[in-house]
Amino acid sequence: MQIDSVILDIDGVLVDVSESYRRAIADTIESLSGEEFPPDGIQLLKNAGGFNNDWELTDAGILCTIAIRHGYPGDLLSLIHEIGENGGGLAVTKNLISEAIGSDAEDEWDPHTVRAMFQSLYLGKDKFLECFQQHPIIDVPGYHLSEEIIIAPYTIEKLLNQFNVGILTGRPLFEVDMVLNNMSIEIPSNHIMAMENSPSKKPSPEGLLSLAKTFDSSSIVFVGDTIDDIKTVANAKKVDPSKNYHSIGVLTGGLSGKSGTKLFKENGADIVIPDINHLPEVLLDF
Repeated sequence: MQIDSVILDIDGVLVDVSESYRRAIADTIESLSGEEFPPDGIQLLKNAGGFNNDWELTDAGILCTIAIRHGYPGDLLSLIHEIGENGGGLAVTKNLISEAIGSDAEDEWDPHTVRAMFQSLYLGKDKFLECFQQHPIIDVPGYHLSEEIIIAPYTIEKLLNQFNVGILTGRPLFEVDMVLNNMSIEIPSNHIMAMENSPSKKPSPEGLLSLAKTFDSSSIVFVGDTIDDIKTVANAKKVDPSKNYHSIGVLTGGLSGKSGTKLFKENGADIVIPDINHLPEVLLDF
């Protein structure tokens, strides 16, 4: 059946966040734990599932780092592997660490400070003031300034002219507006599911189901860069078999190359593409 609606994730799909969000994760963990956190650790946590929210992924990274310092019986990568084996997410991380070393890690962890540091780094002083009406805890140029747009103007034009286009992201609405304004894309607010208005986090299908209902869609594609994005579509199919849901993975986020393609396919992606600009042509295959 011909596709009528296209839903897009933002990070790793529309914009390259390797020097913004990913950098903010690593630098927040190092600032608040005193230890470096390897880039492959961030991607492994993403792959573990349940970390669509980068604040919570940062929380987990800090807890893991502190846990190792307090005698967790294993190294960082083995702990992350165990988190994935148990379903992923912050709650699983806390439970595993608590069972192993008690409350030592959580006693050092302050999620409010994590968010303040993360947003100070990502937004920078001016945007932080605009968003929160107070000064950041560190004054640096916002990492968001390093984000590079992936989607080309001709791709934007084709998608907007031929399909209903929505956004499904874990970002706060303020940041969604920042990105869309930078790309000169106009998406109506009721076509955006973000941190504040999405019923629950990916891989829950609720945000995708809501957009499908808004568009009165019969055949819908969701394009994402993580395994949780692919699982979101799989979960939507189970809840709402009356519509055709399709998943497309892009190799411009943390997953790339042959290994990224393999992981996407193993988790049920219908199609894997090098980047979002290949999307219009592959939509003809449905």
